[in-house]
Amino acid sequence: MLYFKMIKQHLIFILLLVVGASHADSSLTTTDWAGTSATARERHSPILVVFGAEACGYCARLMQEIIEPLSRQSDRRLPLIREFDIHSSGKITDFNGDAIRSRWFKNRYQVYAVPTLFILDADGKPLTDPIVGYNSQDEYRELLHASLGASFAALD
Repeated sequence: MLYFKMIKQHLIFILLLVVGASHADSSLTTTDWAGTSATARERHSPILVVFGAEACGYCARLMQEIIEPLSRQSDRRLPLIREFDIHSSGKITDFNGDAIRSRWFKNRYQVYAVPTLFILDADGKPLTDPIVGYNSQDEYRELLHASLGASFAALD
């Protein structure tokens, strides 16, 4: 009986690890960039896109330490935040409503390393230089703050 109790505890522990290991917030992912574009136009806000990969530890840290807290802020001047897995396959809806392959989307922005963050206008055009990589939480937060300020200024 004790043996089965130990197995049950191990299975619960493993299940918690698997569930907790997924860093992608489903509310931040999309395949409908035309819908994201329409929302950005309506709100008059930029679109912050985090290009990442599921097996990327730095991507998980960036999402957990910077992006997810940012997405929970109540500030009205927040960008639309979306996440894009560079290994995703299939078709997505582009900013203009066309169906395109997801790798074309990644290649358009020349994403070769993850995490890479772009701040885009409603047409999918970059408003600032991309932010590539993630090391220091404080430095990244400063860089992102400056980039967001420049992107909102470009839209005004």
